[in-house]
Amino acid sequence: MLEIYITANKSVHKKVKIAIARHICGSFAINFNENGKPYVEGDPLFFSITHSKDTAVFALSDKPVGIDLEFIDCKRKIESVLLRFTDRELSEINGNLPLFYENWVVKEAYIKLICGTIAHYFKQLEYVGKLLYCDGKNVDCNINVLYPENGVICAICGGLQCFNSKIKRFRLRKGESLK
Repeated sequence: MLEIYITANKSVHKKVKIAIARHICGSFAINFNENGKPYVEGDPLFFSITHSKDTAVFALSDKPVGIDLEFIDCKRKIESVLLRFTDRELSEINGNLPLFYENWVVKEAYIKLICGTIAHYFKQLEYVGKLLYCDGKNVDCNINVLYPENGVICAICGGLQCFNSKIKRFRLRKGESLK
């Protein structure tokens, strides 16, 4: 099972709780690991949240999942970030802004999948030829890059359920409230 929702970046944590409640009968607690990744205590339901500007995307799954999104922003200064990329990545990106952002969101989504931190993993990761490597070895996860809205790029990492995944707009159902 995999559900991916796009929504306004307002009350997103309440929206995530509502989506989780649709799958879990009774009460549940959301806790955070040492790296700040949220998880549902004692239940095999996994989720990941990302937001940029006024947009948020979140994924719920019965398997570990990581998701990230960014606006493809030509005004953002990326030179300092590019210094952290490998020569092969720089050669592939070659000034192509959408490819830069694809590289970035794939790495971020993978780091969220494994409950890591950018500080620890960024220099170990390389995204080349639509494949992700960690310390030179191909990572064991599936990656799907999506474009949910004009100028927005999103990557999801996880199991086979990530292939052919689609993003739905989050909507409250009858009886649900953000209060």
